Amino acid sequence: MIHIFKKIGWFIKKEWLTYLVLLTVLLAINILALLPALFLGQAIDVIVNNELTMHKLIFYVGVLLLIPVTRYLMSYIYNYLMGKLAQKLAYELREKYLSHLFEMDLEFYEKYSKGDLIARATEHLENITVAATSLLEGLVFNVSTIILAIGIMSVSIHLRLTLISVTIMPIGLTILNLIRQKKRRYVKKHQEIYSQMAEKVLETTEGQKTLRAYVEEDNDLEKTNDAIKADIKSWSYIVKYENWFNPLFEVVYGISYSLAFVFGVYFIINQQLTVGLLVTFIAYIGQLYSPIISISTVFTQINNAVTSIDRYDEIMNEVPKVKNDETAQNIIHFNTITFDNVTYKYPFDKQPVIKDISFSIKKGQTIGIVGPTGAGKSTLIRQLLRQFNTTSGNIYIDDVNIKQYRIEDVRKLVGYVPQEHTLFRKPVDKNILMGNPMASTLELERAILMADFRKDINYLNQGVHTMVGESGMTLSGGQKQRLSIARALVKNPDILILDDSLSAVDAKTEANILEQLRLNRSEQTNIIVAHRFSAVRDADIILVLENGRISSKGTHEELLREDGWYKKQYIQQVTMV
Repeated sequence: MIHIFKKIGWFIKKEWLTYLVLLTVLLAINILALLPALFLGQAIDVIVNNELTMHKLIFYVGVLLLIPVTRYLMSYIYNYLMGKLAQKLAYELREKYLSHLFEMDLEFYEKYSKGDLIARATEHLENITVAATSLLEGLVFNVSTIILAIGIMSVSIHLRLTLISVTIMPIGLTILNLIRQKKRRYVKKHQEIYSQMAEKVLETTEGQKTLRAYVEEDNDLEKTNDAIKADIKSWSYIVKYENWFNPLFEVVYGISYSLAFVFGVYFIINQQLTVGLLVTFIAYIGQLYSPIISISTVFTQINNAVTSIDRYDEIMNEVPKVKNDETAQNIIHFNTITFDNVTYKYPFDKQPVIKDISFSIKKGQTIGIVGPTGAGKSTLIRQLLRQFNTTSGNIYIDDVNIKQYRIEDVRKLVGYVPQEHTLFRKPVDKNILMGNPMASTLELERAILMADFRKDINYLNQGVHTMVGESGMTLSGGQKQRLSIARALVKNPDILILDDSLSAVDAKTEANILEQLRLNRSEQTNIIVAHRFSAVRDADIILVLENGRISSKGTHEELLREDGWYKKQYIQQVTMV
């Protein structure tokens, strides 16, 4: 419990006034909850002693009616404020979490799966929010109810009867909650299983088109069901634990109730207690039942929340390796980019993907990059996006190490079209304008024209306002590529990177796009990664990557004069055509 308060202490400190109001209202509700039994006991004694008058009758009836009405109003205020507080906490926790995710580099996303990250942002944050907001009611309300009730029972009714009937409660509760702590380890295991299930469901949902194409629906459904069953089995263990464990709290209450009744009757016989006071005493014992059960629920929430907070903190404590230095410089334009013996190895790989890469790019040049599959072409160009820190070697922009520039500024220089096109469930124009939300209609049309996407828009039912399906499922592969190219072009970047982004278009469309780039981006830099040599034939420099190294470089004509991989693959492509 202390662990939870430490972790959300910043929020409690920030909202201390609201918490103080809630605490005051909660204590008022608590006192009001205890008053009916007290007045009822007094009324019974008045009736037994034949002291009932019309004035007393009106008083007791009025009080017993006024108390629930007042308590209702107090409860309304409390629930309204608590609900508002819970929403605010949930919002701030998720905002912090998502902001942190945007700060992380790609190495982080290789370590954690999407399903795991989603689970931590949903179920785990929900557990934290419930604990942080319900602990006030669960502990303050219930504990104060018990303390106030026991205080009234011992001071106003009968001290010995209170000691006899109530002492078992704290002893029993303490023992039971110590036993319950053992469940925390399994709660953590369940949350890990839940994350795996979430990842599988997400994978199945995203991969529907491929699964249907290979008629793998039944096999994948079976695997998904296995993941769901594992989650249910994991949760059922916790449920079974609670099913046999929770009734033990009722046993403690039942023993206390029996002791109160037996010894209460004994004290009445010995004229040490009145019937009205015994009724009040039994009523207070009854009022202790709900707090005892609620406290058991609170401890369950605490167990879940502690585990969830640990998993939440695991993400929040991750530190990106790619980050701005305190003295990072701004950059708007560049003249030269130099790769100096750049080597990069992915964290989970044994060998580097690119090794000792050295070359220069001048502003206004078009660079072609070709090579066998897996040669490291995409890894090489992604170094310009500062998605990773180089394992060794350096990249310089105008003779300044790229690490000395602000990451955001470096990325603003680049318009990147990756191999896998991520489109969003938005209209076509909104998807394109993500590259430059401030672009004018003229700039939008220019980007569409340069990407040779205008002809497709004429066939869309609502033109540029046509809604794109989730992950672009309503578009063809070529349309998705050209929409992604338009999104990069509307940014009018200093550096345009096409990472095998012309593979799904026909030869004529490819020629149209390349011609538009030649006409409209002659003073800007273009980097084209391709498997078809027609895409890089007119490049100023073509880099050939083999096994992570530059095996040769030059113009198209120069490379054809060499007896290397480029010439062999070019002849093979021409022959196939």
